[in-house]
Amino acid sequence: MKKRLLYLFIFYSTISFCQEKIYYLEGTLGKSTIFMTVQVYKSDRETSLNAVYFYKNSLKDIKLEGKLKDSNNFTFYFKPGDIVSEKFYLKKSGNTFDGFWYDAKNKQLAVTLKPVNFDNYKSNIKIRFDDERLNLVKYKFLEFKKQKTTLYNNKEFVWYSEKHCDSDFFRLGTNFSEKNKTLINPILEQIHIENTLNQLGCSSSFEYSNGQGIESNTTINYLNANLLGFQTSDYWYCGGAHPDFGSSGYLIDLNNGKKYGIDDILAFDKSVTGDSENNFDAYSKYRSDYFAPKLLAVINSQQHFEKPKNEDDYCDYTNEEYWDFPSWNYTEKGIEFTPIFYRAARSCEEAFLVPFEKLKNYKNPKFPYEFK
Repeated sequence: MKKRLLYLFIFYSTISFCQEKIYYLEGTLGKSTIFMTVQVYKSDRETSLNAVYFYKNSLKDIKLEGKLKDSNNFTFYFKPGDIVSEKFYLKKSGNTFDGFWYDAKNKQLAVTLKPVNFDNYKSNIKIRFDDERLNLVKYKFLEFKKQKTTLYNNKEFVWYSEKHCDSDFFRLGTNFSEKNKTLINPILEQIHIENTLNQLGCSSSFEYSNGQGIESNTTINYLNANLLGFQTSDYWYCGGAHPDFGSSGYLIDLNNGKKYGIDDILAFDKSVTGDSENNFDAYSKYRSDYFAPKLLAVINSQQHFEKPKNEDDYCDYTNEEYWDFPSWNYTEKGIEFTPIFYRAARSCEEAFLVPFEKLKNYKNPKFPYEFK
């Protein structure tokens, strides 16, 4: 309890000396329409400034570094390879930012920005825009186009791309029931929108985004009258020291649109909970005390892992910690699990298939379908 009180004291003390001001702006750069987020952080020691902007016709983020001459004069610049390729000089007057933009050859264009009227960009889609409010704006300008049709288990899937970036995803095709399409396609569209917004926001201060920073692959791996299972695998580099990769498994109920998490499907103990957002302590305890050791035991019964003898071999699959929060993939033959390693050992991550037969004793009683 004393440690927790000390942590809270430090946390709120830090907050008291740190203020954040965010401006969401829209306007013109020359004849082009742009949108910009400006963030100002003030503490008792320093003031820091950064900004991100995008063109309406591109939607790809451009990350800017900034300097604050005084409370009303802002300088932003984009400096890939330590060479300034563009810069803004803006003066804040009331709620308006006016000034000029310059390219590397000192070409000058006028800039006028004012607060975004978010009433013009309201949306009913169930995506959280709290952290990236200008995604509400980007969403309004997304354009999806049909690219191809594929078959899985004799069912048609229609694949769409997005105009502004590399972002492909599927919808249910014509030989699914109207009920299925009405219920499921909005869910699939929402996933596609989220993936697209992530791609458009994948940028760095080192180079301009070409809309391909996230290499994504989606595979459909399970389908019957009740369930649709698929996996997305992503490899991304959005700035920073190293690229990264990961995958996400989905299992959607075609009858009601429910998206099942792995804790909805498997229960290694009655304390199982998939509510990581509102009940994280219980969720974390279940994962470490029951999920990880029992899942590892099931997998090890067929893999027979041994602890590495070479200290340079990071691939220790006997370590329960790597099985706390594995990625998973629901397939026709069973469920694949991929342990999650720390960044330097990501090459150790590989999928291990567990046949449904070995998981039947652990099926969550609330999961309404048999494993087959």
